[in-house]
Amino acid sequence: MRRSTQQADLPFPGPPDDVARVVDAVHGLPGRPLPGVQAEALARALGGCLAATSVTIALWLPRPAGDADAAVDHTVEEYRWPATDAEAAAPVTDATPVRLCDGEQVLADLVIEPSTAAERLRRWPELHAVTRLLVSDIQAQLITAAAERLIGEHALLLADTRLRAAGEMEHQRYQLERDLHDGAQHHMVALQMSLAMVEHQLDAGDAAEAGRHLDRLRELLASTEEVLHTTATGLLAPLADHGLVAALTARLDALDTVTLHIDPELVGYRYLPEVEAAVYLACLEAVSNAHKHAPGATVTLTLATSRRGLSFEVADTGPGFDTEGRMPLRQLAARLAAVDGTLTVRSSPNTGTRVSGLVEL
Repeated sequence: MRRSTQQADLPFPGPPDDVARVVDAVHGLPGRPLPGVQAEALARALGGCLAATSVTIALWLPRPAGDADAAVDHTVEEYRWPATDAEAAAPVTDATPVRLCDGEQVLADLVIEPSTAAERLRRWPELHAVTRLLVSDIQAQLITAAAERLIGEHALLLADTRLRAAGEMEHQRYQLERDLHDGAQHHMVALQMSLAMVEHQLDAGDAAEAGRHLDRLRELLASTEEVLHTTATGLLAPLADHGLVAALTARLDALDTVTLHIDPELVGYRYLPEVEAAVYLACLEAVSNAHKHAPGATVTLTLATSRRGLSFEVADTGPGFDTEGRMPLRQLAARLAAVDGTLTVRSSPNTGTRVSGLVEL
């Protein structure tokens, strides 16, 4: 300790330049020191000025918003000098805190030992005022740093929320697009076919047959309206409510060009929702593709169950095509792969097309 024993016993303040040394100890730190480093430097400088054995600066900081402990409106961060001295680390017995305030706001409590050193600070107005200003600055830095961290956390949370919302919107858009493709598209194709039939019958002068096709067209329009409504409220709602067989029958049985062959063992039987959804949508898409690429052809949907699992086949009598060794209908294959299913497409010119799938269970 740089002070003599005689100086330590003085009841009045020491030399005026001691106040400047305390300021220099904090403001003279190199670089941009952290608030905690400044507080430790202040405690060390006060210990030297006051001939103290230990100085503890207990800074009061506002409790973060939303903290569960509402009974206490502040937290305390302590900075002690000397930090590693075993004797100084012993429990405080006779020290009375020196409270530093800025108006009604408490800045910190200084615990200085021995009590005679604390009394020197109380009777030394210049050092007391400088210490209060330095502590106020350190407290403000800590509060600002905490606020910046909180703002940064909130900014990250906001960015994450926006990203999640954008992802969810994109997912919903994609789902709606798929639902329209899988649910409404084949109805649109059927409408086009019915209109073509009406035009053909009118050109042929067969008004009676054209009238029957117009009646059929009205039924398709009503059915399409229902499909669009179902798509808006949830394409898979009929499937969830009534099961795979009932949903496919309701959607396809009314189409003149589609014949259903359904295994009786499937009637009333339920599979996992994700399996039913994948097979249901795959069947609708395969039928829609047949109507689109083979207009006027007969389409047969076969749905069966066996020891291997749940299988389906959509066969048409259209012109067919050359697969050229490639795998068409990749989106449909991906839909089945999501439930560990497989897709096979067999076609060649003038032999029609067969799209079959199997979900092993």
